[in-house]
Amino acid sequence: MIINSYDVALVVGTRPNFIKAAPLVKYFESKNLKVLFIHTGQHWDKNLSGNIFTDLELREPDVNLETPLDGMNHQLSYMIKSLDTTLSKTKVPRLGVFGDVTSTLAAALVAKNRDLELFHVESGLRSRNMNMPEERNRLAVDTISDYLFTPSDDAVQNLLDENIEEEKIFNVGNIMIDTLKTNMDKILSSKSYVVNDLNINEPYFVMTLHRPSNLTNEALHGIFTALDSFKKDYKILIPAHPRLSQFIQKNNLQFEDFMFIDPLPYIKFLGLVSGAELVLTDSGGLQEETTYLNVKCLTLREETERPITVTQGTNKVVGINTEVIINEINNSLDCKLSNEIKIKNWDGFTSSRIFEALY
Repeated sequence: MIINSYDVALVVGTRPNFIKAAPLVKYFESKNLKVLFIHTGQHWDKNLSGNIFTDLELREPDVNLETPLDGMNHQLSYMIKSLDTTLSKTKVPRLGVFGDVTSTLAAALVAKNRDLELFHVESGLRSRNMNMPEERNRLAVDTISDYLFTPSDDAVQNLLDENIEEEKIFNVGNIMIDTLKTNMDKILSSKSYVVNDLNINEPYFVMTLHRPSNLTNEALHGIFTALDSFKKDYKILIPAHPRLSQFIQKNNLQFEDFMFIDPLPYIKFLGLVSGAELVLTDSGGLQEETTYLNVKCLTLREETERPITVTQGTNKVVGINTEVIINEINNSLDCKLSNEIKIKNWDGFTSSRIFEALY
């Protein structure tokens, strides 16, 4: 059996993973590291991930495990077996994972079971909500990682509070900002094209929903009832995650005068976001991206694992109560943002700091 040797393996599985991995793949390879780039195939929807490699000018993965669409436990089992088979045919000393998705947990477990050094990019984030699979994944992966690369000071403190050894923790900054900063000119220049393509002639909101806790009749009724109050003055655009689309269709729900569109590619989506009067979301990464873009954001959850976007950014956590959402939208529309947001190490150099810590 031929054994291929690599300096490092990087495992991705979802669109947010690609956004976080892109600058690191490029930086490692610019330093002449041989990178084994593995895609689990967790994100199956072409609208979510189909254009991401072109958008980010990221090379295709060396391996695609083509994980089938299934429940989390079945996907986890499939990924573990497939990753273990793939890594058994290679020689690689360390493996990196990103974020908090099923692919992250699967790759972390396989790496440690094969005695590889494990590093976790975007370590230390905590929502304190154990009902979220992402929170369970974060805790598990951070517990077994050898290098924990955090995006902010609060994440460092979370790890120290959990008795993680300080020498394992490196506050390298937010790697999503590396990608955003690299693509900022393309993002801003795409705004007018996207707005024209969608025939938008008035101020607009952008809303994204995908978390299971919000995909209930009660939750969606509360959210959309709140937004009904603003439809006359604002176009409300909803790039619909497959989970949201499926739930609406399955339950035969009708939301009139809202603009549902397919998920947009990364550049076009952030171009649309950059011109929005307001973003409403239950996403994690979008809280950070709106902060860097200096766009007002309301998070439709009861907590956030990214509190720095609230204390130093443009985000506010508002939950899903109808009256609260209405009040917070009005408050957001009445307030003005400062012209510039600066957060420690959100500067586009996170990849270089990760390289320096590892090599």
